[in-house]
Amino acid sequence: MNPQPEEDLQQRLRKLEAETDSSSEKKTKSQQIDQSSQSGFSSANSQLQQLSNWFNTLSGTGKVVVVSVGVLLGFAVVQAVFKFVASAISLALLAGLVYFGYKFIVSSSSRRKQ
Repeated sequence: MNPQPEEDLQQRLRKLEAETDSSSEKKTKSQQIDQSSQSGFSSANSQLQQLSNWFNTLSGTGKVVVVSVGVLLGFAVVQAVFKFVASAISLALLAGLVYFGYKFIVSSSSRRKQ
């Protein structure tokens, strides 16, 4: 009897056991991630439910005030985003003008030297 094939079989068996152990660890980790994301969604849902309950307990005038403040804050955020985008566009145009102005000056000065 040759001990070599038996050692090969034992080595293959160890490799397979290691692969199955690592795949079961991956499954456990993915299950933990799924559970944590589900708990995050349920936490956000419960907070939204609390906010809804609080809003429903307000009087009619209170609801109008809260909605008005929310709308004003929404407009302020939208305005800030538009200002940021306009600033970015202006900066890009200025950078382009500076670049082309520099290229024009450099190219005209190099022509004079020749």
